[in-house]
Amino acid sequence: MVRRPVNAAGLWREESLMTRTHRLVSPASCLLLIVPLLLSSGGCSGRDSSGPADRVFLGGAVYTVDAERSWAAAVAIRDGAIVYVGDDAGAEALIGPATTVTRLEGRMLLPGFNDSHCHLSAGGFLHVHCNLTGLADLGEITGRLSNCAESPDAGEDAWVLGGGWEILAFPDISPHRSILDDIYPNRPVYLNSIDGHSAWVNSEALRRAGIDRDTPDPPQGIIERDSKTGEPSGTLRDAAITLVEDVIPAPSIEERSQWIEAGMRIAHSYGITSVIEPGVNETMLEPYAALDRAGRLGLRVLASLSPIGWHPGALDDSIDELLAGRERFRTPNLDVDSVKVYIDGVIEHGTGVLLEPYLGRGDDMGEPFHSQERLDDIVTRLDGDGLQVHIHAIGDRAVRMALDAFAVARETNGRKDTRHHIVHLQMIHPDDAPRFGELGVAATFQALWAWPEPWVTDLAVPMIGEERAERMYPIGSVHRTGGRIVGGSDWFVSSLNPLEAIEVAVRRQDPDAPEGPALNESERVDLATMIAAYTLQGAWLRKQDEVVGSIEVGKRADLIVLDRNLFEIPATEINEARVVLTLFDGETVFESEDGPR
Repeated sequence: MVRRPVNAAGLWREESLMTRTHRLVSPASCLLLIVPLLLSSGGCSGRDSSGPADRVFLGGAVYTVDAERSWAAAVAIRDGAIVYVGDDAGAEALIGPATTVTRLEGRMLLPGFNDSHCHLSAGGFLHVHCNLTGLADLGEITGRLSNCAESPDAGEDAWVLGGGWEILAFPDISPHRSILDDIYPNRPVYLNSIDGHSAWVNSEALRRAGIDRDTPDPPQGIIERDSKTGEPSGTLRDAAITLVEDVIPAPSIEERSQWIEAGMRIAHSYGITSVIEPGVNETMLEPYAALDRAGRLGLRVLASLSPIGWHPGALDDSIDELLAGRERFRTPNLDVDSVKVYIDGVIEHGTGVLLEPYLGRGDDMGEPFHSQERLDDIVTRLDGDGLQVHIHAIGDRAVRMALDAFAVARETNGRKDTRHHIVHLQMIHPDDAPRFGELGVAATFQALWAWPEPWVTDLAVPMIGEERAERMYPIGSVHRTGGRIVGGSDWFVSSLNPLEAIEVAVRRQDPDAPEGPALNESERVDLATMIAAYTLQGAWLRKQDEVVGSIEVGKRADLIVLDRNLFEIPATEINEARVVLTLFDGETVFESEDGPR
């Protein structure tokens, strides 16, 4: 988990209206798109003996994301499945007295977005608790914290929970406990940073956790200390965060369900109908399963399991216990056949693992959480058990270690349909870019981070230099050498909106400016590639590409409507497009006031 910007912009591959019209599904080809059940249909103008559709969309720019990347004008749905894709005339033949008819009037219809690396429950947690995201300076942060202190349901000694604070708002990216002590002198406070690798706590929280000047740093963790007194300053890094988390009272299943539902509502507003949530343990599996059994989970979720949650650290034998008991959480919309593994931390804290040393730090290249031998054993065993391995790798050495481990697993187990992926990929050595395609390992990028924003210029460049920073997030190189590009937000760490990430990937410039410096223009990719990354490729990664991910007859109706056709606007406007309607399994889960009628 790392932190990057909340908006972005992009370059596009133009496709004219004439070209799009030429690629519309023709009446003659419409017969190929009607669900096999419609055997008595007489083509696009025929009648369906199975009866009318439940819902029909007409007059749209339907980008199917099928193998041919074809276009259509209309779609019909019955019982949550797509039963027709073609022209308006064919869809109109399926309209009955009870059919809901939606006239798109040129709006764009797409498959629902798949976010392949999203901390949905943690993002929902922030929106339920004290949310500091988007606050740029200390004054704004303390103001929000004071408002949280006035919450009417807060007990005098209850924990204050929340987070999302921006590390750049504090000197040395380390907020001090005294700031919190002034606002909350008696209540313990725990606030996670926006990058997920630090926590800010007050003196009372440190006292309850038993952390003082004599407490040693835990493995893979740092207790930041006052340079003069040696006392804990109030900032904890990586595994040290758990020292406080372990003493926070466990939330009820109702509270945890509220976090998921809050996150889900936001996801639906951005057109997201499927997610991979990384670093999930039993604490969050339980509410996910309960929501689905109650018919309240409007997402297709692959839980990437880790007994320690999403915090970096080494896997131990507890993963075996979690895997052995995972079947009791499996539900129709919750898959549990993935495991999250961390190799390194982040470059900003010097914990990303590099092939060459950090600047000004001698021979320090960062220490991996696992030896190569240990990592090979973990990946080979999980792959042999048919499980997907979801690896956090930031530095170029960490990425190479992950690819080497996948190569050992393939050599040992043979090629298996486990659909592994590496996430973040801030740095990839050029020699390793082709290996994604060769090994069949997906590259899950957080494309929103791939422009010269302050986290690059102010934090990464001093650590690794301009030359290496310019090579960061090589999406184009992986794509051109045959790698599968997949999209993920890392929300709550950065914006959940896929359109912002898509724009940055195709432009690699500031999303809020029509022009400006780019982060390595040669790594741009086209719009079609990024739409596929957030739809069909994400579905493939979850082994559901035969179920969702494209608009094809027989697939489930996870669909979204945008207020404009992305292929017919300048790239600088991609992130200005809005989702106006989201369907999950054919049912409306989000609809804006200005949506189609």
